[in-house]
Amino acid sequence: VDRLKCSQPRGHSKMSNAAYDMLWRESMRDLLDLLEMDAPEEQEPKELVQFFSYQYIKYVQLFKNLEDCYDQHVHPQKRIDIKNTLEAVTGRMLEVKDILVKLTGTPFINFDDILVDLKLIPETLELPVPRYFTDERKRELDDRDRLVELLVKQREAQKEALGAVDDSAKTLGLGVVMTVEDAVRVVQLNERGRQGRQRARAMKLIRVQEERESRAAESGEGEMDPDNAAILIQKTWKGYLTAKKSRALRDEELVFIGMQAPEKRSGPDPIAKAQAVRARRKFIQQKNQDQYEAGLVSLRQKIYEEEGPDFREEMMEAIRSWFVSYRERFETYPDYPEDDEGGSAFIFDPPPPVIEPPPEAEAAPKAGAKKADAKKKPDPKGKGKGKGKAEEEEDEEANVLPQSVFVTALRSGTETYVKLWENKDESDNFAQTFDGDLVKSILRPGVKEEIRIKDVDTVMREQLENIKMAVEKGKKGKGKGKKGKGKKGKGKGKDKGKKGKKKKDPTESRAMDSLFMELVTNDILKQTPKVKVREYIGHYKNLDSVMAKSSVPLDPSMAHVRQAVVECAVLPTGSKYVHDLAPMTQSLLLYGHSGTGKTMLAHAIANETGSNLFDISPKNTDGKYGGKQAAMMLHVVFKVAKALAPSVIYIDDCDYVFCSDKKKCRDLGCVDMPNRIKKDLVKEFKGLDASDRVLIVGCSRNPWLMQKADLKAAMVFWKRMLLMPLPDYATLQYVWRTLILKKGGTIKPQNFDLQTLSHICYISGYTAGAVAEVVDRVLTPRRIQRLIQKPLTTDEMVMQLARVDPVFTDQDTPLRAWQATVQALIDKAKG
Repeated sequence: VDRLKCSQPRGHSKMSNAAYDMLWRESMRDLLDLLEMDAPEEQEPKELVQFFSYQYIKYVQLFKNLEDCYDQHVHPQKRIDIKNTLEAVTGRMLEVKDILVKLTGTPFINFDDILVDLKLIPETLELPVPRYFTDERKRELDDRDRLVELLVKQREAQKEALGAVDDSAKTLGLGVVMTVEDAVRVVQLNERGRQGRQRARAMKLIRVQEERESRAAESGEGEMDPDNAAILIQKTWKGYLTAKKSRALRDEELVFIGMQAPEKRSGPDPIAKAQAVRARRKFIQQKNQDQYEAGLVSLRQKIYEEEGPDFREEMMEAIRSWFVSYRERFETYPDYPEDDEGGSAFIFDPPPPVIEPPPEAEAAPKAGAKKADAKKKPDPKGKGKGKGKAEEEEDEEANVLPQSVFVTALRSGTETYVKLWENKDESDNFAQTFDGDLVKSILRPGVKEEIRIKDVDTVMREQLENIKMAVEKGKKGKGKGKKGKGKKGKGKGKDKGKKGKKKKDPTESRAMDSLFMELVTNDILKQTPKVKVREYIGHYKNLDSVMAKSSVPLDPSMAHVRQAVVECAVLPTGSKYVHDLAPMTQSLLLYGHSGTGKTMLAHAIANETGSNLFDISPKNTDGKYGGKQAAMMLHVVFKVAKALAPSVIYIDDCDYVFCSDKKKCRDLGCVDMPNRIKKDLVKEFKGLDASDRVLIVGCSRNPWLMQKADLKAAMVFWKRMLLMPLPDYATLQYVWRTLILKKGGTIKPQNFDLQTLSHICYISGYTAGAVAEVVDRVLTPRRIQRLIQKPLTTDEMVMQLARVDPVFTDQDTPLRAWQATVQALIDKAKG
């Protein structure tokens, strides 16, 4: 411990191996404290919410610390144990959140009171996406992207070969490719216009100078006296210095109170420096991992050669002793177990003995069960006494908390840490390479099992047969045993029971590569856009806990939505261990107005989990797979998605898919009816197993199109529905500032009134997508170049903002009414 304390990092941009060891140690100690906590005995709903809220916050902190440790630790064996604990913590965190959702009835929970008690900020709950989801599959994902890009280029080349007209030519309305003469004529016209504008500017300057000289001649002013000229220059210069100093003091004050971003300092950027250190540690991490994998092979061979003969002799001696003891007990030699039955494994790892209960013990439960059944019979007079007891028992069962499947893994992880790493002396392992002795202890059981299966069982089975043959020869006139026939008969009986009808696959004869190429060629399997969940920017609402006490329903903050998407979509899809054991969501509906970030989040889910992206939106599949071929399209999509998991199936305008009104469906402007895939989509979705890492993400701008029966079908299909809210005032300020700086612009408070602009957007109902569109229109490459001469002003943004439509009241009203209808149906289902 003293060595770790002395080795703590001194620089803010560097963390040493000892620092990550210390972070790991503190995380494991916090985990031990969490595992020792017990739920309240009385199980009051408020107490349970408080208890699990505290646990959730602590698990979020553990998750972030362990994820950072796993990403930056360079010791390969430590990373294995850290990852096991990290995935178990992730699963337990999702379990606790699922319990809170069931207790509170909402996926958006406010932890403001507990955060204040713990002296934490809301950003503590921000969940980062684990970087190992894509880092560990980087080579595989790069190969997939290259393959998809190659197939897309081949598709475009085929279109051009068939005489397809270029999109740019269509946009210009030309219809044909421009000839060389036309191109030269266009260039000449533009060049003559440029020369004319330049000549006009020069002539304007000449005229201004002539007018100035004529006015001076008419007024009779001569040359200024040198002393007066010097005084005027000094006055102007001192005024400039004073104004510059005042502006510097004002900017310093604005930076201090958080109203202005600090200027970039000269010298190395600390963020870039920290990223360089992290990149260097990733390089060392990969180097140590390669050494570890090579060491596994060499050390396994070394154990096999050096310790293998001793293992072989020990096991053979133990099996011979079993022969002798069996002979002494049953006066015959045993049958050697077959390989499919485990061979001689039961000799070295015998199963626990089965203790049969005495006859009296069996009779007692039966008598008790009869009495219990008699008590549970309904009262023939209809007084209903038994009914009340049954309701009480059901209430007691409902109050019992579910058992966690991750606590065992967490306890095992803490025990492994205490046993192997807590007090391990690594003073001679500065490079954090693998531990050979630990590798040998892990490999020995596997080598021993391999020797038992390949060598020992084969030799000992032959020896046993030779012994039996020798004994049989010693017996005169005795018949052969019939045990072998009985075994064969049993084997045949087992095979008959396994026969059953199997669903016919219409694409059984086609290879997976062929199906993959077909989907890419038809633009259904697409390249995943490089978007991250954190780009869906937005803050927590600081007054949520106060406003929640009122009866007015509140929209979730954008930070709440981002957190919910990570919890229910990203984490289960990115990790197979978490997906198989934690509460999962196989279908997610994102609904809200245009420009609220629905499509961006769908793409971010696919990108950050390294998933294949299948786009079966009505507009994307229009004109493809006509008629009954739509069922074949969905079959191929789901088959490839399951085979190449993880996968994300994206459906934009999914409200039209579940809408049965043909008139409304025609408003989408598609040739094929959008709802043609509804029946087969539901059928394929029901065919997904719990182990299939396939997530269906739907986006809806007009969810109120789904009414009555369509709404009920949609609520059954979409397991989780998330409202994409409009940004609040604080979020709009953050969005404006972030997008302008990201685009290369600068914000100066004396020219750009960020608060007024955000207030205009908030009261008018502009979305974050509208803000991004305005920033793209204003900050063109030419405008960015001229920012030094002409700073950015609020008027420029307001002029472009007036050309973008906000969310009007008549658009928001049906959405709110539909949301209320859905909530009423959910409440009715809960009873």
